[in-house]
Amino acid sequence: MKKSATLLLFLFATLCFAKTRDWKTAAVLSVSETNVSGPLIRETSTVHYIVETDDFVLMLDYSYHPKGTAPPTDPHSKNAPPSIAVSGVTKVAIEGKTAYILDTTGSEVKMHIVKKTKK
Repeated sequence: MKKSATLLLFLFATLCFAKTRDWKTAAVLSVSETNVSGPLIRETSTVHYIVETDDFVLMLDYSYHPKGTAPPTDPHSKNAPPSIAVSGVTKVAIEGKTAYILDTTGSEVKMHIVKKTKK
């Protein structure tokens, strides 16, 4: 009984303090990719997105390690870029230097804001 009460209290506290994101409609204008590798580092790819909202034009970066380059013991590796449609409409939430964008499956993808220009 104590365990279930503690679990319910924990779930209630998480829901109460969960941050809701301020989602805005956005259009993905372009996508490009840069690959970096070297003898001492594993290959890293960075996908650059230009996203336009009603208020801003954002330059976003998403980095990942292509398949086959991540160590097999790394459970948190990102092996592929997110599935975001170019010239498609999506939703984006801006929080400081971080942007959250919805991919084609509706999952949140966290990206770094490189540049934010007011329209």
